[in-house]
Amino acid sequence: MKRNDILNKLMEITHQPFLIFANQVEQKTDNAFETLRLLSKEEDVTAGRISEFLDIKPSSVTQIIKKLEAAGTVERVKSEEDARVTFVRLTEKGWESIEDRGTISSSLKDELFRGFAEEELENLDEYLSRIADNISSDKFQSKLNEIFGDDRRWQHFGQMSAHLGRAREQMLERSGFNGFGGFGEDFRGGFGGDGRFFGRGHK
Repeated sequence: MKRNDILNKLMEITHQPFLIFANQVEQKTDNAFETLRLLSKEEDVTAGRISEFLDIKPSSVTQIIKKLEAAGTVERVKSEEDARVTFVRLTEKGWESIEDRGTISSSLKDELFRGFAEEELENLDEYLSRIADNISSDKFQSKLNEIFGDDRRWQHFGQMSAHLGRAREQMLERSGFNGFGGFGEDFRGGFGGDGRFFGRGHK
């Protein structure tokens, strides 16, 4: 029963809006904020330097700078030594934006892990890493294939409980699977993605 309790708690935690925010925003590169970060670390930054740093086209950099200017977070300043050169610099509002972005994340994380000692956090990280390793292992993927690729088993379950059938379909759909058409039809694929479940018949 303890394993069921743990799974329920993991489900409750991972569906929290903050964790969804962290995954969608914090862990993904945003060129606008990456530009602000560059400007906070280097002086006399040109559009060319931003293009090099972000590895994007100059035309895209121009659009980013315009967007940041409109937000009041950067300004363009002519070089005092060479009027042909223009630098992009942070405004006071730009510095505040960088600080605010860090504060939003860190303050929520501090509250999320309140009361945990560093050793406890290290143990938690180890336990979660072991779960992540298990769920991505060949053995686990093989077991998924064995269980969810058995149409006859799921026909039987579906006759007894429509809830089980819907749960299976939702899991496959959320995993990027499009081949399943319902009980009684040929099972033609899997979850998709490297190291993920593929049902029988996948090519």
